[in-house]
Amino acid sequence: MEAIGDIITTGSIDAAAGEQKPRPQGDGCPFCGGSGFILQADGTARHCACYAERRLRDAQKRAGLQPMLRRMSFANFDLACYAPGSVAPVGHGRTYYELAKAAKAKTEELCRAVCRGEQPRGLLLLGQVGSGKTHLAAAAANALLRKGRNVLFIVVPDLLDELKSGFGGDETAGQDLLRRAKRAEVLVLDDLGTHNMSDWTRGVLFAILNFRVNEGLTTIATSNLDEAALQEALGVRSLSRLLALCEPCFLPCDRDLRLRGLEKK
Repeated sequence: MEAIGDIITTGSIDAAAGEQKPRPQGDGCPFCGGSGFILQADGTARHCACYAERRLRDAQKRAGLQPMLRRMSFANFDLACYAPGSVAPVGHGRTYYELAKAAKAKTEELCRAVCRGEQPRGLLLLGQVGSGKTHLAAAAANALLRKGRNVLFIVVPDLLDELKSGFGGDETAGQDLLRRAKRAEVLVLDDLGTHNMSDWTRGVLFAILNFRVNEGLTTIATSNLDEAALQEALGVRSLSRLLALCEPCFLPCDRDLRLRGLEKK
């Protein structure tokens, strides 16, 4: 058993093992009353089973994951949604299923490498709207957060809007977010290239990408644009750095997965 001081300083967010008996008093968790700790007869303490999930929720919030994205995992990334008998228009003759399986495997391996303490080259997930790119990127973020890694998930249009709204007012929050985007151990840039681009927005994205290239920091990006459209949106300099940071990884689908979900209802 761990002493309570040791538990408070631990960095792990793995759930506590062992049987717990509900305690009727107190607010929150029926086992620990919301404290996060179970006191033992010998005066030591251990984490309550709720502790890991509470820490994970806090980490997800700090990382910028909205509630729907927090539920996304590799386990519920459904490969059955990708046609096994249809050759995709991209991917050198592979089927939709083969490309999705490869994209999932590469993303999982990236997470394993980060957890080994490495700084692997990231992934640029490419596919049309509704092909599962955001699900896979969020699954990676959630998996890494469970292991205590420093992750920031940014929807690019939201980032640019937030930074722009800071002009003329308190810019502290926007500048802090920009600093975090540059320095996060793993950065996820969702919906890259979909914002209305200007010299200013290109400059912001270049600053982030250039810093991360120089520091060798792992980056995952998603976009529904092809390489030519990305170059037009980002500019040659930013695209060059993006490709230095990320291996292009195709994730097409024969139909919008979000609409497919509606059709099943």
